[in-house]
Amino acid sequence: MNIIETIQKNLGFSALVKIDPNTQDTQGNDIIIGNDAIAQAGIPAVLLGIYNKLESNPDLTILNPGQPGSCLEKIFGKSTDLIVKRIYDYSRIQDMHSIQQLEHIASESMRVVRDNLSPTASEKEIRSFVAKHKTDTLLYLPPVLRIGTILKNNNLDDQTGKMEGPVSSFMHHIEKTFNTSGNNTKG
Repeated sequence: MNIIETIQKNLGFSALVKIDPNTQDTQGNDIIIGNDAIAQAGIPAVLLGIYNKLESNPDLTILNPGQPGSCLEKIFGKSTDLIVKRIYDYSRIQDMHSIQQLEHIASESMRVVRDNLSPTASEKEIRSFVAKHKTDTLLYLPPVLRIGTILKNNNLDDQTGKMEGPVSSFMHHIEKTFNTSGNNTKG
C-alpha cells in the first residue's frame, strides 16, 4: 500500500482517483465533490508540501508532533491560505470552517511520513524517500491547484509526472536516481 492509500484509509475517505495525464482530470466519469474532493486535492497537496520541504531541507523536525502551531503552516508557510483556498475551490466547499479537515489530513500525513522514516535517517535516506514517493503522489494531484507554482517548484506541476507506462516508468527511475545521488552536498 502506498502512502496516499494509507492516509486515505486511515482517515476514512473514499479511494483517491489518479489524474489522467491526457485530460488533466480525474479518470472516470464521476465528478468528485465535497469531502471526497477535499481528500482528492488535500492529501496529495499536503504530501507534496512535506516532500518539497524535506527535499530542500532534509530535516525531520518539521514532522515532530509536539511543535506549536498549525500543521498546514509548518508545511506551506506563507502559502497556506492560497493553497487552502485552491483546495476549497476544487472541492466546491464554501465553508471555510472545514480547515479542520485539512489540518487533520496534514497531521496524519506528517505522522505517516514520520512512521515511514527512521528518526535517525540521513539526508540521503530522506531525499531517497522523497524521490521514491513523490512520483506516486503526483499521479493523484489535481493540476488545477498549481501547487508547484505556489511552492516555486515547477516539477510538481509538470504533466509528464503523471504519465505511466514503460517509457515513463524508466524516466521516473532515472529522475529518482539523479535526485538521490545528485543531492549529497549541502549548498
